Amino acid sequence: MKLSNFFVSFCLFIGVNVNAQSDFYNSDTLIEVRMYFQETNWDYILDSLFVEGNEDRLMGNLVIDGSSYFNVGVRYKGYSSASVNRIKNPFNIKLDYAINDQNHLGHDKIKLSNVIQDPSFVREVLSYEIARKYMPASGASFANVYVNDTLIGLYTSVEAVNKNFLINHFGTKNNAFFKGNPESLDLNGENANLSNSPGTDTSDYYSLYDLKSNHGWSSLFGLIDALNSDPTNIETVLNVDRTLWMHAFNYSLINFDSYVGYAQNYYLYQDHNGQFNPILWDMNMSFASFRLADASEFWDGFSIAEAQTMDPLLHHNSVSVYARPLMRNLFENDTYRKMYLAHMRTIIEENFDNQEYFARGVQLQALIDTSVFNDTNKFYSYTDFQDNLTSSVSDLIDYPGITELMDARSTYLNSYIGFSGAPAISNITSSANPTVGGDLTISASITNADEIILAYRYSSWIYFKLYQCLMMVIMVMAPMEMEFLEQHYQILAIQ
Repeated sequence: MKLSNFFVSFCLFIGVNVNAQSDFYNSDTLIEVRMYFQETNWDYILDSLFVEGNEDRLMGNLVIDGSSYFNVGVRYKGYSSASVNRIKNPFNIKLDYAINDQNHLGHDKIKLSNVIQDPSFVREVLSYEIARKYMPASGASFANVYVNDTLIGLYTSVEAVNKNFLINHFGTKNNAFFKGNPESLDLNGENANLSNSPGTDTSDYYSLYDLKSNHGWSSLFGLIDALNSDPTNIETVLNVDRTLWMHAFNYSLINFDSYVGYAQNYYLYQDHNGQFNPILWDMNMSFASFRLADASEFWDGFSIAEAQTMDPLLHHNSVSVYARPLMRNLFENDTYRKMYLAHMRTIIEENFDNQEYFARGVQLQALIDTSVFNDTNKFYSYTDFQDNLTSSVSDLIDYPGITELMDARSTYLNSYIGFSGAPAISNITSSANPTVGGDLTISASITNADEIILAYRYSSWIYFKLYQCLMMVIMVMAPMEMEFLEQHYQILAIQ
C-alpha cells in the first residue's frame, strides 16, 4: 500500500498574517538604497573590518527611497559571498547603531545580498515567496544600491531574522534563539546538525551555534539530547510539523546550502510552548546552485541530473550519509515521514505542477531587467541573466536553469511512492458563529484513509491538540475557551 497523507490547514486563533510584509519587502517594487561615507577609502575600511572579523562597523548616512537616516553602522557580511577583491560585496546596515530606535518602516537592520551564485537574479526572492506560504520566513525584494552616489549594483534585500521578526511570528522575542552558524565549516563534518557527538557540556557546542539571545544553552542542549536520546517525545521541545515543512522545502527546491548540505544557514527559536522552531535563511543558492550533500557519494558534488532526481528520503534510505538527526531521527517515525512527503507534494502541486513559479520568475525578471543590464559589477553577463531562468549557465560550475531543474524534479517526485493515492477530504464545514465557551462542530467526508486526526488550538501561540477519529465522516465538538477572530483547522488523514 502506498504511504500518503493530506493536510487541510486549521487552527482557532486570534489572527496574525505571518505572510504580511511591509512595503520595504514588496518584491514587486524596486528599492533604492544610497549610503554616504565621509571616508573616500570606505571600501578599504570595510574590507579591513571584514578580514578582522569582529563585526565592527563604519558609520555613515543612509537614504532609502528618499527617506534619510543618520549615523547608521555598516559592515560587509557573508562567508563566501564577500571578498576584498570584489567591488560588489554584501552589506549589513544597522540603523539604530548610534541613534536609538531609528528604523525604516519598522526595520532597524537592512541586509543586502550581492546575488552571487545566481545568474538568474531571482533565486532568493522567489524561494522566500514560496517558503512564506508554509512557514515563517523573511521578506525579500530587490534594491539598487549606491555608495556616495555611485551605483554598486542590484542587490536582494532580505528581512533580518531578529527580534522584530520573532515578535511578528511568535509573539515574543526573549526566549532561546540560535543560529546554526559554525565558526569554521568542516566540509566532511557534522557542523550545526544538532547531533550530540560534540559532548555532554553546553560549552562543547559554542563553536557550532551562534547564541542570539541572552540565555538558552541549556535549552538547546535539551533539544539536542531529546532528538538523539528520546525522539519519541520530541514534540515537547520541537515544533515537528514546522521542521518537516523546512525539510520538505529544502528537498523540493534542492536548497542544500542549508541544514541538508553543510548543516548551517538556519535559525532556531523557542516559542511560548517550549518548542524550538526552525527558520530558513540564506537562499541565494537554492534551486541547485549549491550541489553538495552529506552523503558520501555526493561530497564531490552532484550533477544537475542527480539534482532533478534527488531521493527526498535520502536521509532515511541511505546508510552512507552523515548524522543529520533532525531528518534521520524524525523520518524513523512513520507518521512524520508521511507528513514530510505530504508537505512536499503540497509544495510541488501549488507552485510547480501548475507552473506558477515560472510565471512568477518571468514577472520578477521583467521587473529587474534594466537594473541587471545597468549593473556593471554583476558576476554574470546580461545574457546569462536572460537565459538562467530556463537554461543552464556555466561558470566555474553549472548553474541549472530553474525550470530545467524543477520541471524534471516535479515529474520525478510525482512518481515517487507516497506522492500519489492520497486520501480524499471533502465537504469540510464548521458551525457558524459559535459562542465563547460553547461548542464548535466540524465535519468532513474522508475516503481512502486508515486514520484520521483533527488538530486544533485556541491561539496562534499554542501548539495543536490532537483528536483522533476512526470514522470516514467525522463530527467533532471542540469547546471554545476564548474568543477567536478566524476559523482555521487541520485534518490529517493517513493511509
